[in-house]
Amino acid sequence: MLVNKKSKFIYLYAFTLFILSALYGLLMRWNFAFPTKFIPYQNLLQSHSHVAFLGWGYLIVIGAIIYYFVSDADKQHKVYKSTLAILLVVIPLMLISFPLGGYKVFSIVLLAVFGLTSYVLSFRILKDLRGKNISIKLIRYGIYYYLLSSLATWFLAFVIVTQGKTDLYYNTVYFYLHFLYNGFFVFALFGLLFKIFENQQIVISEKLQKNFFNYVNIACIPAYALSVLWSTNFLLFNLIGFVASVLQLISLIFLLKIMQQAFSQINWNFTSKLLLKFALVSYSLKIISQILSAFPYIVEKSLALKPFFIIGYLHLFTLGFLSVLLFLIADQLGKIKLNKPASKVGIILFLSGVFVTELLLFLQGFLFLFQFNAIKNYSFILLIFSFLMVIGLMVVYVNQFSRKKTPI
Repeated sequence: MLVNKKSKFIYLYAFTLFILSALYGLLMRWNFAFPTKFIPYQNLLQSHSHVAFLGWGYLIVIGAIIYYFVSDADKQHKVYKSTLAILLVVIPLMLISFPLGGYKVFSIVLLAVFGLTSYVLSFRILKDLRGKNISIKLIRYGIYYYLLSSLATWFLAFVIVTQGKTDLYYNTVYFYLHFLYNGFFVFALFGLLFKIFENQQIVISEKLQKNFFNYVNIACIPAYALSVLWSTNFLLFNLIGFVASVLQLISLIFLLKIMQQAFSQINWNFTSKLLLKFALVSYSLKIISQILSAFPYIVEKSLALKPFFIIGYLHLFTLGFLSVLLFLIADQLGKIKLNKPASKVGIILFLSGVFVTELLLFLQGFLFLFQFNAIKNYSFILLIFSFLMVIGLMVVYVNQFSRKKTPI
């Protein structure tokens, strides 16, 4: 079984896809620093993003959900083995199909197969989920939001055929991203984290957990209004988005109280604690960014400075929050070893690269915003620290196959 107690395969497979996706990202950074006609930027971008979300993010989250929340007896159902096997074939093919052909027939077929397979897997997991505690509710609603986000992928084909790349096209893409990011990944990751606390007998206030869940859940759907502000001047959307972002801020306060309780009890190594703190800071900055994005002035400037603010926000989520928590969860599962000295070095290199590239993206954006001199050699410096991230990931990856025992 791909996700049984002993198997590390699916996690290392997902990590491999993350490395390959990161290399595509590095190629795109190279293209900014040293422009060339030989790098198909848009096609690489499609492959980079799809494989990062579906190969790295989705596979590890689903693998961990099955591991923690599906009973050993239910794990034996053939649906799990067959659906995961299909996904493990389909996702790496996207690494090839997008760079070679872009968003054309073969890539669309692969995405359709992925979508239909994930439906079967999602409904099976929902059937096998048992219990009513907050971690299970977070997982259940995370899957609901995944299913909701996926509706946009089918509607997108209709929009392209009938209207082309209009505002409706982009708002449909943002619908998918919003409910994938702020729905599926946020809910599932915190559900897994709370489950880890539960398994390690870390006592967390049930009231705090309920309040966190209620506020983040109530805010999720109306927060989509923040994603459409670029295409409308209707102030009602700003108001709805602002209220939703305030609700998210309230949920963040409860989350930080939960983490305060957890930190007083956890007995983790330095690397695990560092990852959790880094993820929490990134998530907090994400919430603050969403509050600011409700104001028309910020929307206008963010659109004008998209290569800095919007890309910075996306990477803040995918690298600073999502990827960091994925490493933490895989480490707590014992599937990706981070306690070895070399892995620690790799993680520090990766986190340093994430921190500096985020700082560069937002700083350059603010320098342009306030009409100061731009950072000289910005693209080259960004390339260097992106390279640092990839080196860090490779160090961690190679160390997974080391058989040397960690000194006691």
